[in-house]
Order: sequence, then C-alpha cells, then structure tokens
Amino acid sequence: MIKSITSAKHIEVSNGYASDLYINNNGQPMTGMVRYSNNYLETYDGTSWHKLNQTYPTIGLTQSATAAIDWAIKQMQEQAELEKMSKDHPAIQAAYDNFRRSAEQLKVTIMLSKEQENKSPWEELQANFP
Repeated sequence: MIKSITSAKHIEVSNGYASDLYINNNGQPMTGMVRYSNNYLETYDGTSWHKLNQTYPTIGLTQSATAAIDWAIKQMQEQAELEKMSKDHPAIQAAYDNFRRSAEQLKVTIMLSKEQENKSPWEELQANFP
C-alpha cells in the first residue's frame, strides 16, 4: 500500500490519498477495517461502512518539465545532425566552427557585461584612472 505521494518541482501527483487502512478478521468492525462487499472495497470509519474511492494516484512530469525535456531532445538531435553533416561537407564545417567561436565570444561578452554592471561607481573610477 502506498502511504503517501507528494508532488515536487517537476512532478505532478493527482487522485488518490494517503491512508492507514488494514484488514482485521475478529468479526467486530473496527475503525479502519477493510472489507469486500457487493463488488466494492469498503472501510469502516467507526460508525458505518464507506466505499473506497475508485480513483488511483497518477504520477507524471509537469508541462514545463515535459517541454524542457522535449526541447533538450530536439537540440541533441539537431546537434548530432549538424555534426554529421559537418563531417561530409567542408563548407558546413567552416560555418559550424565560426558559429561555435561566435557563441563563445557571446558568452564572454555577456560575462564581462555582467561584471561591469556589478561594479560600484568607486571601482569604475579606479578602473578609468589608474
């Protein structure tokens, strides 16, 4: 029996609930007792018998996690195709090499820009007037 299932950042849990049901055969109904009656599983709440919910828990990824995984898989496939084509076509290889160098330059430029934004006015003055 599943005691409990909880959601996490990219996991969805629906239906079902945590329970502490058990089976007791002493003949006297006790709170939490379970029985099978008239094609239904029932539990005793201390006063009366109740049919157990016919739902069950389902677990899956959130839409954003699914979209991110789908995107990553597509990127991996495109990357593999590009690398394969680069081996067979020198012009594609040259363009691909230029693209990778440009991407690296962009990353460095972004990092330097962020470092510049984080400098205090005093640090900027010192940098401009050594």
